[in-house]
Amino acid sequence: MINLNKYRKNIYQNFGVNECPHYSEDGVILKIFEEIESTQNPTVVEFGEHRVLGTTTRAFRINYLAKSIYFAGDYNFKSMYLNIFDIIKCTFFKSLKFYKFFFNLPFKYFVTPHNIITLLIKKKVKKIDLFCVDIDSYDYFIAEKILDSKFAPTLFIIEYNSNLPIESKLTLTYEDERKNFNKRIYGASFLALKNLFLKYNYKLIHISGFCNLFFINEKYADRFSEPNYINDIPKNDEEAQEFIDNFCQKSFITSWYGEKYLDKDDLKEFKEV
Repeated sequence: MINLNKYRKNIYQNFGVNECPHYSEDGVILKIFEEIESTQNPTVVEFGEHRVLGTTTRAFRINYLAKSIYFAGDYNFKSMYLNIFDIIKCTFFKSLKFYKFFFNLPFKYFVTPHNIITLLIKKKVKKIDLFCVDIDSYDYFIAEKILDSKFAPTLFIIEYNSNLPIESKLTLTYEDERKNFNKRIYGASFLALKNLFLKYNYKLIHISGFCNLFFINEKYADRFSEPNYINDIPKNDEEAQEFIDNFCQKSFITSWYGEKYLDKDDLKEFKEV
């Protein structure tokens, strides 16, 4: 079976006008789709995405010239301006085929567990090759809604909160109002997400440091080994910095780096699932 840690590589971070954040996920994504059956009319969906080329999903979007459904809670004129120049740069220096990206630019949409399926139907999405969630809050419930639908993405990438205890099953909720604004309070824990995806027959195949968990549809699960979460999840700021030094762009720092570690009172902000 394939150990995806061996394929960590940054490839497309400078395809646009400004450098794209990167965590060596390009090589991992390309290896996954190299190993599974090719897809016609590839489609990628990414939450919280302002970049027309994609951020986490950039390798799939660019390599397969995939159709995208990219949206975020806010999307301003500056983002639109930069995206137009991203496409012009890629079209001029790489291939005229990139002009098609003008037809599915990111858009503003405030997603909730109650409206996500309606949006995908409205956008006439029939299948999803790559689905990515990164909204720093009720990601768990968005994922649950998608997993419980007919879409069954081939690869599901979701941000998790590496600051939460590994053995915990915790998540922020959609309804509850935040009382504590420690930046380490976001999203869902590793075990909460792993258990959710296991329920829907998805296998964990990669952990991208403190960033993302990669889950593959059961049809392809036997091709990839399961990561060693004890080794792959950073346990403190020092281990997070080691991941940054090895895999991220220069001068990158996480939003929560240096914040107070979570204590029992902080954990009350989360719900056990």
